[in-house]
Amino acid sequence: MTGQPHGPDAVIIPAGQVKTLLAALDDAAEYKRDRAATCADCGEQRSTTCQWRLHAADAYDYLAAQLIQAAEVSAVRQHVPGHPAPASREPHAAAELAELEAGQ
Repeated sequence: MTGQPHGPDAVIIPAGQVKTLLAALDDAAEYKRDRAATCADCGEQRSTTCQWRLHAADAYDYLAAQLIQAAEVSAVRQHVPGHPAPASREPHAAAELAELEAGQ
């Protein structure tokens, strides 16, 4: 969303694979939360491992939200007069992914 060129670490996700990626992130977040919820080592307080699991689940949710936002922005840009459409009709989440990875 920065409008800057995609960097060397950027990843372009084909439109046909975005749903699969989002479903995988959702499954991964749910799995981490389930593991934390059923941990036999956690008593009154969460163990360090379970805290990490919950943090990872939140990170997966955040990444999914960023991908959805990037896809929506890409779709809007394709329909804005005067804004050139990308070479392909696929959502480009590369810049947003690079920003997210840099922030984590």
